[in-house]
Amino acid sequence: MSAHGFEFALTRAPEICIEVVSPSNSVKELSEKRDAYRAAGAREVWIVFPQSKRCEFYDKQGLIARSAYAIDLSDVFN
Repeated sequence: MSAHGFEFALTRAPEICIEVVSPSNSVKELSEKRDAYRAAGAREVWIVFPQSKRCEFYDKQGLIARSAYAIDLSDVFN
């Protein structure tokens, strides 16, 4: 941002935080990131597993069956 002449600090998390899993990510690391995003105020956290072509969705209470956001994910892995 400073390259554009301004800087600012985010004061809260985005509504959705999306973490795309890479082979180097550990289960512990993903759990820590998920918890950090939720603690910062994200309404949902999506963990995307490209290799197994699946997504996990979490809200403040934990794992949920699907996102509360009306987004068509049918072509995500194509």
